[in-house]
Amino acid sequence: MKQVVYIANSTIKTIETWDLSDNGNMNLIDKTFTDGEVQPINIIKHHNILYAGIRSDNKIIAYLIKTNGFLEKQNEISIPGAPNHISFDKNKKFLFCSSYHSNCITVIPLKTDGTLKKPIQIIQNIKGCHAAKMSYKHNILFVMSLKEDCIYLYDLTTFGILKNTAQISIKTKPNSGPRHLVIHPNQDFFYTINELDGTIDVWNIQNINDKKHVQKIQNINIFDRSKTALKNYWSADVHITSCGRFLYASDRFCNTISLFYIDKNNKITFFTSYQTEVQPRSFCIDVNNSYLIVAGEKSNTFTIYDIQNTTGELNKIKTYNTGTRPVWIMTHQLN
Repeated sequence: MKQVVYIANSTIKTIETWDLSDNGNMNLIDKTFTDGEVQPINIIKHHNILYAGIRSDNKIIAYLIKTNGFLEKQNEISIPGAPNHISFDKNKKFLFCSSYHSNCITVIPLKTDGTLKKPIQIIQNIKGCHAAKMSYKHNILFVMSLKEDCIYLYDLTTFGILKNTAQISIKTKPNSGPRHLVIHPNQDFFYTINELDGTIDVWNIQNINDKKHVQKIQNINIFDRSKTALKNYWSADVHITSCGRFLYASDRFCNTISLFYIDKNNKITFFTSYQTEVQPRSFCIDVNNSYLIVAGEKSNTFTIYDIQNTTGELNKIKTYNTGTRPVWIMTHQLN
């Protein structure tokens, strides 16, 4: 099946559509102009809808993904703060949008065709509210509070209202700044990247006395610090291959992508780092675990790498020019 890659270019206010060939070659096939600084994007595949968070007047736009990958605007709604991250519940009935600058997360119901309704809940006072992502198995929404060094835990009710779990929150190291997270594809674990101290935390989700409990089992440096001693970190994004074997993490200060191996206990081991684009704020892995694509927020370019199936190592294929300040990138398999 054909794959396309969407790149959100914030300053130039565009979403680019690129064709991704089976051999890793890419071609720009469309450019959608937004009416504000586009930030996070995300997709619901079965609706063929791409959602884009727009800053300046703070809104979310829903775009229909046409059969050729081009985008067609469907509707938009206003939200209370500048959008930082977009995610969904398991049944794709609700959209969660976090706002770092407004310290809040907003719950937005979706119509049966995937278009947007007005928000039904806004949770305030989550300082530095960054990424939010749900464990579908456990029905827990993990909300990163970068400025509080903690992660808030919420249950989602049938009607789309978030309620604190019994645990309420979990703490990271002081001054670590939890930013993004990824859920293991088939295990009761998730992984969070800490922006300010260049580390990754590994968390286990358990049921204890019929109550869900989250426990940290590992904190690991994003680099081998015996070889790389740094005073500053600006870590950004983290992803896992769908096979659950390889984890990748980016750092914008060092301009690197790091590769980790996930062991049988779901802990991670650092393997190597790759110099990449300038300020790699966002990267993605294609649906076949064949390619990793990283955008440079300051270089205005992106690079596609081949992922070695047995080792997870990256081999650079080619670098392409894109629009000004690419802040989000993701792949999509067309129907």
